[in-house]
Amino acid sequence: MLRVTGSPVGEAGTSLLEALLAAAIAVTVGAISVPPLMGQRDWLQTAGAARHVAALVHATRAEALKRGVHVALVFLPLGQDFRFAIFADGNDDGVRAGDIAAGIDRQVSAWVRIGDQFPRAAFGIVPGVADPDSGSTLTGSPLKLGGSSVLSFGPAGGATSGTVYLRGPAEQQYALRLLGQTGRSRLLRFDFKERRWNAA
Repeated sequence: MLRVTGSPVGEAGTSLLEALLAAAIAVTVGAISVPPLMGQRDWLQTAGAARHVAALVHATRAEALKRGVHVALVFLPLGQDFRFAIFADGNDDGVRAGDIAAGIDRQVSAWVRIGDQFPRAAFGIVPGVADPDSGSTLTGSPLKLGGSSVLSFGPAGGATSGTVYLRGPAEQQYALRLLGQTGRSRLLRFDFKERRWNAA
């Protein structure tokens, strides 16, 4: 009959109980660290989306200056989000919906959605965010472009005045502000603790 005794003296090893305890500790530490890592990923994706849109706005302005015609970033609703593309004026009357439909204003870039590249970001407003100017609570569309869904740049570089808002899944809010006369843009981030906008 085979009799099992303890490990010989001096032989190193790990018991099943020790292995299970180590695995339980690893799972617990992993579970604790997942929410902060998810939050960090959300922050990075939302910041990346905001900077991407800012770069796209700069590129649209540069295209208007290069072509010597109006060039616009056109937004179309897509469910709870928007898709967007760049169009160039084809008949010297600015970028217009009718001219786009008629094929007069030429499409310069493909239609895309910000969530295609930054899955946790979208055009939107986090409830409770304050207006950068008045301090009142922001509501409604994230495209504050004078009632339009077109952000247009003229051949001299001037732009549609207004603000475009991007948000993450939690308390991540950015605003891209356009100054009409100069066409310059400024990226802001909302600080939820301080309840104010800061340069991003």
